[in-house]
Amino acid sequence: MAYEFNYKKYQDNQLKQGGFNPDTLTEEQKYVILEPLEAPENYHCDGEITPKQAFKGWCKRLRRSGLSESQFKKAIDLNF
Repeated sequence: MAYEFNYKKYQDNQLKQGGFNPDTLTEEQKYVILEPLEAPENYHCDGEITPKQAFKGWCKRLRRSGLSESQFKKAIDLNF
């Protein structure tokens, strides 16, 4: 029996644990919310920036994605 990983289901479960309703988020929003957990090389720009710069850039991307203020705070709580 082959094991099949359902990434979308995994991603939605991660978001639900953070207090989000995945059905109301765009794919871009899902990606940027989970970026520190799922794409740390992108979040840290392959280590070319400081942790403070990485966090600041991520916050900018969160805001540009159209999240509400409460969603913005949930994203931070989920990741840090």
